[in-house]
Amino acid sequence: MHKPVLGILGGVGPLATAYFMELLIKKTPARTDQDHMPMIVFNDPQIPDRTAYILDHSKPNPRPEMAKVARWLQEAGADYIAIACNTAHYFYDDINEAVEVPVVNIMEETARSIAARFGEGATVGLLATEGTVESGVFQGYFERMGLETMVPDAEGQKRVSHLIYDCVKANQPYDEEEFLEEAYRLRDAGCDAVVVGCTELSVIYQELSRHPKWLFDSLDILADRCVKIYLSARAAGGQIEM
Repeated sequence: MHKPVLGILGGVGPLATAYFMELLIKKTPARTDQDHMPMIVFNDPQIPDRTAYILDHSKPNPRPEMAKVARWLQEAGADYIAIACNTAHYFYDDINEAVEVPVVNIMEETARSIAARFGEGATVGLLATEGTVESGVFQGYFERMGLETMVPDAEGQKRVSHLIYDCVKANQPYDEEEFLEEAYRLRDAGCDAVVVGCTELSVIYQELSRHPKWLFDSLDILADRCVKIYLSARAAGGQIEM
């Protein structure tokens, strides 16, 4: 029986990609090695910075390289693809159009999951890169699900960006409490839920000693969806249904 193969467009960033793979393995109900999902991972940290381009189109454009990696994953045998980066979903349509296999959308899956839990009209706090916040792409998915979005103020966004770029991406120590403080600021401002909308922040999230019930990790949600697709397709003889 053909077991569906997941292709992971990774390296954006590298540590988040490794964490995503760990999540997939831990979430798969398996008794043996053979029960786990096959994966093809292209960990390409040379892809130009997504936020840099979103904020300034004179910077190197990551779009061609990400489309190239997606095509490589398909040619290597991937039956469906996931992107271990929220900001990269600014380019989702281009990546999706570059391949014939389905590409799971982390923002769409997260918005759907939050809407299912909290219902239309809920307010969602978003902790993400400046590129994701400024592009408004994540906010658009929330809006289509009937959700309102709240983002940190200018100083709060600077603190979030510091955790992403100066800490996790730079392989430097980070303060878990500083991350939680930003989440609580949004919660205290009236958010029903707060979304960890950057996969570098997901790395911090997974090491927290406590996880407030209103704090949700987009990478965790993406992993859940990818595992469900795998299990469903495996039961159907390899047929992918999104």
